[in-house]
Amino acid sequence: MPDLKFSRFTRISPSMVSLADTVRFKANGDPVIRYHPLTARFVGQPKLEQLYMEKAAREWSPRSFRIVCVFLLLYFMIISPNLYNLISPDQDVRDKSYTYFLYVFPAMIPIPILLWCSRLKRFKPHFHYIYAVIVTLWTFSIIGGGMYSMLHEWSLYIQNDVTALLNATSFLNSSDVYTMYHDDAIWPYPTYTGTGKDILFAYMGQVLLPAATMNINLLRMVLISIFIPLLRIGSLQSAMVGLVTTLAYNAIVLLVYPSTSNKYFNTNKVLVFCFPLLFALIMLLQNRDMERMLRVEFLQMYEKEQEAETAKKQREAFAEENKNLKKELQKQQDYLQNPIDLESPVHKIISDLKALQDESNFTDAQNFRMAAIVSALSRLDTNLFTPDISSQMANTSSEVDKDTKNWAISVLGKKEYNPTSRLSNVAANGALSGGGSGGSASQDYRSKSSGHVLGEREIFLPLDRMPSIEESVLASIAAAVDRDGWNSDVFSFETGGRPLFVIGTALFAKHNFFDEVKVDPIAMKNFLLCIDEGYLRNPYHNVFHAADVMNSVNYLISNLQGGHIRTILTVNEFFAALVAAAIHDYKHPGKSNNFMIKARHRLAMQYHDKSVLENMHLAESFLLTQDSPNCDIWARMKDKTYREMRKAIIEMVLATDLSMHLQLVGSLKSMIISDEKHDIANDPMVLMRVVVKCADIGHSAKSVKLHGLWSSLIVEEFFLQGDAERDNNTEVSPFMDRWAENSAKNQIGFFEFIVLPFFDTVSQVVFQDNFRPIHMATKRNYGLWKEAANRNMTSISAIRDDLFFDDNNTAENVGDFQQTQTHVQR
Repeated sequence: MPDLKFSRFTRISPSMVSLADTVRFKANGDPVIRYHPLTARFVGQPKLEQLYMEKAAREWSPRSFRIVCVFLLLYFMIISPNLYNLISPDQDVRDKSYTYFLYVFPAMIPIPILLWCSRLKRFKPHFHYIYAVIVTLWTFSIIGGGMYSMLHEWSLYIQNDVTALLNATSFLNSSDVYTMYHDDAIWPYPTYTGTGKDILFAYMGQVLLPAATMNINLLRMVLISIFIPLLRIGSLQSAMVGLVTTLAYNAIVLLVYPSTSNKYFNTNKVLVFCFPLLFALIMLLQNRDMERMLRVEFLQMYEKEQEAETAKKQREAFAEENKNLKKELQKQQDYLQNPIDLESPVHKIISDLKALQDESNFTDAQNFRMAAIVSALSRLDTNLFTPDISSQMANTSSEVDKDTKNWAISVLGKKEYNPTSRLSNVAANGALSGGGSGGSASQDYRSKSSGHVLGEREIFLPLDRMPSIEESVLASIAAAVDRDGWNSDVFSFETGGRPLFVIGTALFAKHNFFDEVKVDPIAMKNFLLCIDEGYLRNPYHNVFHAADVMNSVNYLISNLQGGHIRTILTVNEFFAALVAAAIHDYKHPGKSNNFMIKARHRLAMQYHDKSVLENMHLAESFLLTQDSPNCDIWARMKDKTYREMRKAIIEMVLATDLSMHLQLVGSLKSMIISDEKHDIANDPMVLMRVVVKCADIGHSAKSVKLHGLWSSLIVEEFFLQGDAERDNNTEVSPFMDRWAENSAKNQIGFFEFIVLPFFDTVSQVVFQDNFRPIHMATKRNYGLWKEAANRNMTSISAIRDDLFFDDNNTAENVGDFQQTQTHVQR
């Protein structure tokens, strides 16, 4: 280490990286750090100075606080005897004690406040100045107390002792009056007149004691100067303390020191006047050199810390690069092993057409025709081989008569839900209310061809087994749904084992469907109760799943984005979406469509191997309303309204068939390419299909604990199907063999092929920014499954216990989603 004591600046050579942004360079390029000759501060290095001051405040402020507290305690112990004099019976003693404390305490009063401030975070950077002020005030208190003690208290003590001595020796007991005239050779002091005793006491009080007091106070100044380095305050602050206290002391010397022509006293006066300045300068230089030593140590530590930080960043960069290379290698290996392309042919055609349109110099007319082609290809409800007779007949001129129009629509028109017809229904008061007044019964209610006729009997009878529900229960369910929203735990609701019935009743009452849709409350409750009872006790596809899907549909429509979708749908469409959610897995056998087809089940034969279970759910649900008059929720609707709602419900339930999943996602993706996102986001049928689909696989986007619970239930249902397949001597379906469990791989595949492409797409096409928490939940849960796979975990119970036990749990490799998704989309 260089000798700092006799150098104006110190030269150090830290690494170029550590100080490259804070140091100056000489002509030879070596970094140099310069110190101020008096304060030892870094010259021209504001950042380095700030770092040093922050370190000093962090490390030395607590130390200075403890030292000051100890010395204050000692000081109060020294002056404490004077406290006893405050209660002395002698009035003169009490008055002198009061006066003494007036000299001592005023300067001490701010010190506790300053000590308290030094402990506060906002004042710690200023601890040098705080302790400099504390030392200055303490110096004033010590000198003030010493001055009063010597000039008053000690003067009284000496006078008493001298009086006793004179009385004992009978010396100067005469009452004769003398005059001592000022004479430079004999009496170089002021003229005194009085008895011999008076002149002696005046000499002691005005000459000897003041001179002695100022000499003794030099010791106090020395002690203060020695005390300052212990507090580790800066050289600048130390110089300020020395300057202020020395000037104050010299002012007292000029006021108190006796005026005389005695050369010895005057020589002593000069020494008393100059000594504090000289000693303060010496201590300042010593404090400066000590601070330089500390600053050099700081620079050495700072250099090592910077080198360590640089090395750490390099290691992290190498590790990150290595990790990315491994991921890229794994991605390439995965692609070679399983190069599945999830893009639909139409999606590729639209992409090629858009690229051709961008690359070619088409005329405006050609661009218009190309845009029309892309738009037609991208429509979800478009059959490319079938003309849209319904829309054409609606827009055909009067040349086609009414009967021909009706025949063409009934025979050649599409049977799916027609969102354009809802406009005419609204105009005719049919879509919003579902009914209306006026007209005969044959006009108000459904015809015989549509089902049973309500006829004159307008009263529905509750089922004999109908449970009673307190209004408070319905209110608490509605409040819980509003509070928990998307992440509502239907298992925790107090439903008496009938979650679909209770939650459905609460939701229909909450939205006032009984009046708005003209559905009878008793018929609705009867219907919900029968649907609730019709769900089998499967591990996953049970009544709790139906209740959860219904609640999720309600949230997406009426709560997400402030109920934005609710403003697009009519009340009938909202009602139909909730009914579709309730019935979408009605009487589900706990087996997949593929199982039903392989087993040559009666339902597979009946529905020609196409959406077997979904068709069964729909047929059984609508047959319930036809075969059980008290469950007919459609009885009071117009026939046209009923048929349109039935079409919408059919499309929503059929959309839950996973075999139709890629078609739905591909259609939505095509809207992104063709710039038709606005149209699709306002298409009621698209919204209803997406909402029900999103709710059906929504457990993938639920909280961690809920997703873990639902995943364990679906895995157990898979295993039950695998057991049945083994009993039937057929091949066990993938991931359904409980003796070869790999639940992590199962769920990763489900996310990569079903969940993530769907939620990614709808977040761009259908939903807005408020959907982001739900969208990000799928990535978080996917990351946890990836973490399970990385740990080679296969058992659902172990995975759930280790990773899906806490809603705050996340996986470090959630970021892998982007790279994996890029591979999946290939």
